[in-house]
Amino acid sequence: MPKTSLLSALVVCLFVAIFGLASSTVTASPDEGKSSVLLPAPTAPAGSAACDRACLLAFVDKYFDALVAQCTCGVALAPEIKYTENGYPVKPGEGMWKTFSGRGNYRVYLADTDTGEAGYYGDCLEYQGKLLGVMALRLKIQDRRITEVEVITAREQLRPAAGGLGANTAGIMTPKMINELKPRAFITPDSGLLEPLSPAERSSRDLLVDASDRYFQGFTQKKGSIVPFADQCSRRENGITATNNSDGPVVDPAQPAFHVFSQGCAQELDRGFYSSLSRFRNRRHLIVDEEQELVLNVSYFDNPGNVHSVAVAGVGNVAVPTEFMRPITYVDTQLFKIKNGKLREIEGISWAMPYGMRSGWE
Repeated sequence: MPKTSLLSALVVCLFVAIFGLASSTVTASPDEGKSSVLLPAPTAPAGSAACDRACLLAFVDKYFDALVAQCTCGVALAPEIKYTENGYPVKPGEGMWKTFSGRGNYRVYLADTDTGEAGYYGDCLEYQGKLLGVMALRLKIQDRRITEVEVITAREQLRPAAGGLGANTAGIMTPKMINELKPRAFITPDSGLLEPLSPAERSSRDLLVDASDRYFQGFTQKKGSIVPFADQCSRRENGITATNNSDGPVVDPAQPAFHVFSQGCAQELDRGFYSSLSRFRNRRHLIVDEEQELVLNVSYFDNPGNVHSVAVAGVGNVAVPTEFMRPITYVDTQLFKIKNGKLREIEGISWAMPYGMRSGWE
């Protein structure tokens, strides 16, 4: 056979082989989408303009709208977003995204334009409103996307006698506390918390931070005098009035005259009952809102569980309740209202966690 004829035959064979293979591939039975890859829902395009106060606060509402919808597609999330719930890393769309059902009317919004962060402190609902709680939220906004989400939440403990969701939502890691969360006490924020301040009335950022820092110094040193408390200072913890409350709990039946929370802000620190039980660490400023003079902090209080009694001035030795007789760590958020450089109101929530628990943001 001539060389040209042989070459032509080889080309024809190769042509047939290639197109035969392609044809067999096309006519193969479909895999019904089993090998398809689903792309994530698109997020809003990033923007380079700075996010002002109105922009930051709008992100808070968009975030909650997405939570209610239980879909991350309704809010602009950065691809590299970091998200934690009570210190645990969680993937957006998991955790509270599966259970969140709404909010009540206790809503405090915060904005920190210096750091590009927005915050929320208020009540929340889960499981179609069957489980009530309170949460503190921090959002970090960059290029019009959320890059960080930090959620700290405390839920009401429905114990068997109380009924409710599954008749019992309390577990081994949530021992009964002296001041268990009372979410129904979070109806609407006190007007003093939301009191607007004119630019002339506002304190500097450094002064706001210093005032809140000194509260923790006073706690550690058991010295209320070093803290800039306003004369009308008041504090609540988990919805419980924690100052000037003559009906505060009696923790030791042998000392019926000693009521926790019966003194003023400074005097409660002086007595040092709680500071004798625990030490705090990992304190951070979540949001510093200069316009409203609000500072939202978070700190971790380690209770080793080996303190059996506390010497209280003017009272004597007070036995420590069994609730504290175990190693446990409490995550606390404190919302400070500051006016004229003095602490006027303190709102706090506390939640029991495994001993030594970290915040996830060290």
